[in-house]
Amino acid sequence: MEQVKLAELNMKSRSQAVAFLKKLWNSERTNCPICGEELELLHKKAKKSTCDWQCKNCEKTYKTINLLNEVNDLMPD
Repeated sequence: MEQVKLAELNMKSRSQAVAFLKKLWNSERTNCPICGEELELLHKKAKKSTCDWQCKNCEKTYKTINLLNEVNDLMPD
């Protein structure tokens, strides 16, 4: 599984990127922005954490904390 970078998501604004991350943290049903398939929790049994998600179709991993750091660095306003 390859980790997703913010540039791959084609988010036009900071608010759009933050809304995507909030949906993941709230465990709302969310589709992969790259391929459109539904994302699944990466750590279903071990931690029950909502921080890491995966897309089994395009084999991408969404590490929300890393994406948030990228949003803060690349989209300050």
